[in-house]
Amino acid sequence: MDAVKKQLEQIASKGGFKAALLTTEDGFAVVDIESKLDSSSLAALAGFVWTMNMNVLDLTGFDGLDQITMSGPSGDSVICHSFKVLEQSVVLIVIASVESTHRELTDQAVEGIKRILI
Repeated sequence: MDAVKKQLEQIASKGGFKAALLTTEDGFAVVDIESKLDSSSLAALAGFVWTMNMNVLDLTGFDGLDQITMSGPSGDSVICHSFKVLEQSVVLIVIASVESTHRELTDQAVEGIKRILI
């Protein structure tokens, strides 16, 4: 697990992530890095997102969905990437600042819809 922790530290440093951890699909932390954020809470969030991911697959009929990103207006994002290791489902969760053109477009759509409906 030391090697996994070093991998997480490397990607966190390279990506400027505020947190990075590996969890089980049930929301239990396996490996995490030093962070100001509560790793137990982030692991629980990852478990919730895993369940949401499975529900999205059921509802949409997509062949696969391995990453869900949730973003706020500031650009801070929670990114949960699901994958299997030795037939065990796990989730990599990172907290990062992400600039997305999709966010700008969806914000524009929301403002336009508000203007139309209000």
